[in-house]
Amino acid sequence: MNSIGMLRMKSERTLDIDDKLCACFIDGQKALVHVKWTKLMCILKENVIYWCGRRLISKLYVDESVKMRLDEGEIRSMKIGRGVR
Repeated sequence: MNSIGMLRMKSERTLDIDDKLCACFIDGQKALVHVKWTKLMCILKENVIYWCGRRLISKLYVDESVKMRLDEGEIRSMKIGRGVR
């Protein structure tokens, strides 16, 4: 079932039980670009994600770097501190 169908089903259920419904829509593509990895690790710890899970995630993100070739042919290494793979 797609997300529109799920939202419709939830809203109909809410009407059936005479309850309130609040919906929030987020542009996921833009949101994921702005994830700060250090903050992500803190949130995972606060939500009781075990250390082995946090360690695995941190290995994917922490101290990540890329090499960029500039117009002059020079290659520079830069650290990445945001985004989601």
